[in-house]
Amino acid sequence: MRLALPEGGLKLAYGGVLKEVEVAYEECGAPIAPDNVIYICHALTGDSHVAGMLPGEEKPSGWWEEMVGPGRAFDTNRFHIICANVLGGCQGTTGPMSINPDTGKPYGSQFPQYTFDDAVDVFRMLLHQLGVKRLAALVGGSYGGLQVVNWMTRYPDEIDKVCLIATSAHLNTQAIAFSVMSRNSITDDPKWQGGDYYLEGDGKGPRAGLAAARQLAHITYLSRELLQEKFQRNLQKNFVEAPEEDRAERDRLFKTYFQIESYLDYQAMKFVRRFDANSYLHITRSMDLYDPCDRFGSLDAAFALVKARVLVVSYENDILFPAWQSKEITASLMRMDKRVSYCHLESGTGHDSFLTDIEHLSKVVGGFLGNREVKVMKWQERHHRTVLAMVKEGSRVIDIGCGDGTLLDVLRARKGVKGDGVEIDVDRYEEAIADGHDVIWEDVDEGLSVVPDGHYDTAIVSDTLQEVRNPRGLLREALRIADEAIVTFPNFAAYRIRLTLALKGRLPVSKHLPFQWYDTPNIHLITLKDFRALCDKEGIEILEVKAESRHLVGRIFMALGFKNLGASRIVARIRRRK
Repeated sequence: MRLALPEGGLKLAYGGVLKEVEVAYEECGAPIAPDNVIYICHALTGDSHVAGMLPGEEKPSGWWEEMVGPGRAFDTNRFHIICANVLGGCQGTTGPMSINPDTGKPYGSQFPQYTFDDAVDVFRMLLHQLGVKRLAALVGGSYGGLQVVNWMTRYPDEIDKVCLIATSAHLNTQAIAFSVMSRNSITDDPKWQGGDYYLEGDGKGPRAGLAAARQLAHITYLSRELLQEKFQRNLQKNFVEAPEEDRAERDRLFKTYFQIESYLDYQAMKFVRRFDANSYLHITRSMDLYDPCDRFGSLDAAFALVKARVLVVSYENDILFPAWQSKEITASLMRMDKRVSYCHLESGTGHDSFLTDIEHLSKVVGGFLGNREVKVMKWQERHHRTVLAMVKEGSRVIDIGCGDGTLLDVLRARKGVKGDGVEIDVDRYEEAIADGHDVIWEDVDEGLSVVPDGHYDTAIVSDTLQEVRNPRGLLREALRIADEAIVTFPNFAAYRIRLTLALKGRLPVSKHLPFQWYDTPNIHLITLKDFRALCDKEGIEILEVKAESRHLVGRIFMALGFKNLGASRIVARIRRRK
């Protein structure tokens, strides 16, 4: 599509002007409606072909094929999906290899410098010409995620939901260093010719420089563990059979026969056949220079404007966009009181996991974008009635160890709370986020650093205290992030446990302790007396204690004042001693 530009053309942030702009885009899915359009920003060297078959193909070839389609995360039965090649690209959108209307030749060195502001504005102009004024969701991974940050902070009123996947708010120093070296590889190649290589020489340009840039970048896309597992120090299979003259030539060029070298050569050659060196230079420079703090003064100030509900996803062993940068985004959004979920996926394959290993990503994103109706059953309400009675109407609650979100479902339905969860089991996390809750993936033994002090009215620690390595640390964190905490745990001093040990000599298996000793998550044995002693030592005031038992004998003991003997489960409301 040729954009309808303002009079005088598209004026860029650095002062340049583009008199004509064409955008290559693809769309698929349900017909456009006011509430169903999802825009996807592609990765660094990606394009608009996010899903489906191109003319002449026999099978789908989209770069996010497993994420986009009927019944998938981006469900084309429900959503209308749009993806466009970025400004400065070489896959159809105006870029350095496009024809300059003033000269009739490719722009080359004359293509003006642009910023993420300009690139995002081009996307928005495309959407407006397509009749789209609001997005149900804006999605970006890696380089595309940085563009999403720009978009969501500059135009917050246009977006309902945001997905930031394997990305950051700005590049870290190491990532910038990789980009600098990649660009140097291109500009140091004599065939670059200052960017004007399209009509001179062989017309192929700095292929060696672009290949080296791709090889360096590709190393950062895969984890060290994956490279080691896949290649180790293995030699190529044809090493022994190679003719003597070929081996001599490789020796002269300081080449080796390691499989990893052959793999990088293959990736480089495949890349130079489809990508333009000048586009690579422009795209990486615009990425390196982007930092929302330059405009807003700080990340908090930038995210203070955000209105969308946000999902942030990081991956294990991501060299380019490590998890701490995703947590940085999450923590800032929480400080600004925004709705945000964070999930860390332990794929282990590195940065490219969001493109190649998407089983859990698909479920997390699909749940986040879904509209599943949640029905609270009577038995669920009965099971949580004690906690329910302790939570104030309309309060702000976080459930630490929320599981599949059932307790949050009950609290939302019966008490109208604004409830978030913390969960480390990915399968349970997927269930909780699909119920519409904001969930933070976090190992509570390592703290809840993304959550600000005093962010909640109540922190619920539901049957989690006995499962963590550091119960004291968990209680401290719960009372750091909330004014009060409600703690529940199985009471190991209950009479039935004592009897089982006394008569059978074995650890019990019951409703509240449903695991065999060799297969239990419970690594601490807590009694009511132990809990009281710990609270006293930690300067914690116990405001209320409810002892529960499903058995008549237990209830009789409790009625006689022997809570520690009769109770099979304890529910306590606590706060810091004033």
